[in-house]
Amino acid sequence: MPEGGKADEAAVRRALAGLRLDPAIRTEVRSDGVQVGVLLAARGNGFEPQDCVLARVRPGATDVWVPSRIQRMPGEGGCSVANALTPAPPPH
Repeated sequence: MPEGGKADEAAVRRALAGLRLDPAIRTEVRSDGVQVGVLLAARGNGFEPQDCVLARVRPGATDVWVPSRIQRMPGEGGCSVANALTPAPPPH
């Protein structure tokens, strides 16, 4: 994504569809008008940290990361598309 533009949610969705991910992987995509957040998550057991990858596509940069173990625990919200758009600060 070149600097000075805005991320195209439809293009991100097309790119994800082209990956042919396993249907067990949940995907969520959301735009805030300038950047696009992406969540790829596997179903957890409700006790262990959830497996997920977050991405943020924005002008001039694309970031991909796995939230910390603490943020991936059930109820912590680390594995969310909202956290991809506005990353939570690291835990203490």
